[in-house]
Amino acid sequence: MKRFFLTFLYSLLISCAVFASGTAGGQKAGISLFDQWDAQNTTEIEFHVNFDTLEAYRKSTASLPAKVIQDGKTLDLDVTVRGKFRRRTCAMPPMKLQFKKDGLRALGLNTHNDFKLVTHCTNDEAGQDALLREQLAYELYQTVSPNANFRTQLLTITYVNTADGSTITSYGILIEDLDELEDRMGMKSCNDCYNTPADQISNIETFALFQYMIGNSDYSTKMARNLKLLRGDDGQMTAVPYDFDYSGLVNADYATGMPHFQETKVTDRTLIWQFDASPEFDEAVAYYVSLQDTLLEQVADFDNLDGGSKREITKYLKGFFKELKKAEFDVAK
Repeated sequence: MKRFFLTFLYSLLISCAVFASGTAGGQKAGISLFDQWDAQNTTEIEFHVNFDTLEAYRKSTASLPAKVIQDGKTLDLDVTVRGKFRRRTCAMPPMKLQFKKDGLRALGLNTHNDFKLVTHCTNDEAGQDALLREQLAYELYQTVSPNANFRTQLLTITYVNTADGSTITSYGILIEDLDELEDRMGMKSCNDCYNTPADQISNIETFALFQYMIGNSDYSTKMARNLKLLRGDDGQMTAVPYDFDYSGLVNADYATGMPHFQETKVTDRTLIWQFDASPEFDEAVAYYVSLQDTLLEQVADFDNLDGGSKREITKYLKGFFKELKKAEFDVAK
């Protein structure tokens, strides 16, 4: 019953420490590229790479040289195709971006340089809608968990194929460097923390209810899949989720329900609890109820998403809050 309040207290202490000292742990001095783009309200970039070669690298872990141009400034980087399903089937595969540190230093920035780029899966309106919905999911989690989340930036990207000069413009989601997240939280990620007990993850009920709220079953706390577990000096961990494209909130054309949870469509909800200990949802439920109006307003105010999508998402979230008031959950492992 105490874990929810311990999460809040721990996050508050970390925030105070960063404010007091200007750094947390080994935090890099100076502003990051992510912070600079955020401060400048950067929304448009050019992305130059040989897409003919990138297409051939869908099954490879090799990287390609690329350039990003923003506001007349050019940054060199290496690009790697990432992901599983989307790298094989989507029109534009998701990518990992690794900016050259010398270029960042030349602009007076620190060397947080590794980013994930979420790209469009289909070259149509539905592909753009899915990206906007996934960005909304990240922003909703930022409201639920202000201190322990991956920050994201929605960009309008003009992709330039250096092989022939052809271009395509699309939304894309830039996800902040994991090292920068660690610095912000004053914690370190654990890459082999499988089967972590529930009592070692301070925010686990809040985390699980968020995934249930957006209808996301494409993750595993047992295998630490589509989430990061970050450990503090006291040994306690915090779960931070990512990759929401298979959620009911996004409702992407290519997404399906998870058959091992007896889901028949992507909008089916499964409350996943992969632990021996029983969940203690009371405090987390009260917290979500307190956020209901805020989260629904966030949907209504989200830029660029059309009215039909907003109405669909609002109805979907209201179904979650209706279930919360019953306070009876069937959990799946």
